[in-house]
Amino acid sequence: MRYAVVIAGGAGTRLWPAARQHNPKQLQRLIFEQPLISETVQRLAIAYPVDRILVVTAQQYVEAVREVLPQLPSHNVIAEPVGRNTAAAIALAAFHIVVDDPEATFAVFPADHVILKPEPLYRALELGHELALQHQVVDIGVPPSHPETGYGYIELGDKLMDHEGLAAFTVRRFVEKPDLETAQVYVNSGRYMWNSGMFIWRASLYLGALEEHLPQTFEALQRALRSPGDEPALEEAYGTIPDISVDYAVMEKVSDVVALPVDFGWHDIGDWSALYDMMEHDSNGNALEGKCVTLDVDGCLLLSPKKLIAALGIQNLIVIDTEDVLLVLPRGRSQEVKKLLEQLKESGGDGYL
Repeated sequence: MRYAVVIAGGAGTRLWPAARQHNPKQLQRLIFEQPLISETVQRLAIAYPVDRILVVTAQQYVEAVREVLPQLPSHNVIAEPVGRNTAAAIALAAFHIVVDDPEATFAVFPADHVILKPEPLYRALELGHELALQHQVVDIGVPPSHPETGYGYIELGDKLMDHEGLAAFTVRRFVEKPDLETAQVYVNSGRYMWNSGMFIWRASLYLGALEEHLPQTFEALQRALRSPGDEPALEEAYGTIPDISVDYAVMEKVSDVVALPVDFGWHDIGDWSALYDMMEHDSNGNALEGKCVTLDVDGCLLLSPKKLIAALGIQNLIVIDTEDVLLVLPRGRSQEVKKLLEQLKESGGDGYL
């Protein structure tokens, strides 16, 4: 059987102050009329039966996620006691899947990415699930359209096959977020793809790789899940496991990785600059949402759901107004919002997080 696993635990801090700990990015209606996670699951429901779509999220978001995803069985929304990054979240889903089918394959999807051309993605998923029966893991990535410093990259190796307009490659290496000059080299070479965070495993192989490369997490979750529904045991297990991504913990350590670079109109709305790129622009290159009046304003993102923003003579700024926070920054520095939150936390401003 084939499953889809949606990872929906993070708060999306680089989209603060709209995204907060109590109202995370995946529940925001940033571009669409419905929350990003609803868009994601609705898209996946075309390729997977809804009873085989699992969502892993933080305990504090479970009820809100179930409310916006009424089409899913309630037990398909799996709660993590605390966040421990993607290696543990995916393991939690894999342990649930192997109970029903040890040889099942599952594809992992972030909850908050935008796909503008889903048909190529569906073709890649069909091929990817087939390849996952022959290889350890299949990574679905995106051919880079420009040098991007906010994404990880994957270097492609030898071509394995062509199939209905799709090409599969071996993977030479994973590369973390590069500087601009290096990113330009990657784009020019034609040998790299963006790491989209979408990949396909056999559930048994993922757990085997986890046992080999991250045994503490494997053993703690295996013990905790021997008694389904034992929340104290799961909470105790999560108190002992490391906070580490699946890329660091597993993906970069296994040898048989297949890459599928596919252009499916992918956008990771990871920060305000990425949202600006996705929005419609006026004749001066401004993206405006809410009540705004502008004069001699160019290349700005202005977002205010309730209060009027009146702007004069500014360029390339981001202005985000919420009920209790006003955020102002240059558009080119939107990746640094997390630094503001660290400073805010150190100064005792937890109530704004």
